[in-house]
Amino acid sequence: MFVDETPVRVLKNLTSRGHGLEFPAKPMRVRGSVWDGSDWATDGGRSKVDWGRAPFTAGFRGFGVDACSTDAGGTAAQFCGSPDLWWNAGGYRSLTAAQQAAYEGVKRILTYDYCADKSRTKNRVPAECSLT
Repeated sequence: MFVDETPVRVLKNLTSRGHGLEFPAKPMRVRGSVWDGSDWATDGGRSKVDWGRAPFTAGFRGFGVDACSTDAGGTAAQFCGSPDLWWNAGGYRSLTAAQQAAYEGVKRILTYDYCADKSRTKNRVPAECSLT
């Protein structure tokens, strides 16, 4: 996932590695919201929300989503894995050197990583987090 041309989330497609690792596994939606995650998503709860700065709003400009449909009755993996979709081309299988450098910068300021949050995953690391 990119925000302003900077990769902020990299997902390794591990579909070929077996059951439970298919991507995408199910249809998804895009939603935006503002919510209080200060008990878990802000440096482990150390950074609290300053409610004196409310109301909080989020705005989006130039927002676009490229997606594939499952309306034809198949699974997301069947339709989204099509070689006809631009994001399945070879140039999108890995980051460029510049993109990788930008992503490393993002990871240095990362305050939450669901792969490391064992309290929310009942002490089990999600399967995709343990594979490289």
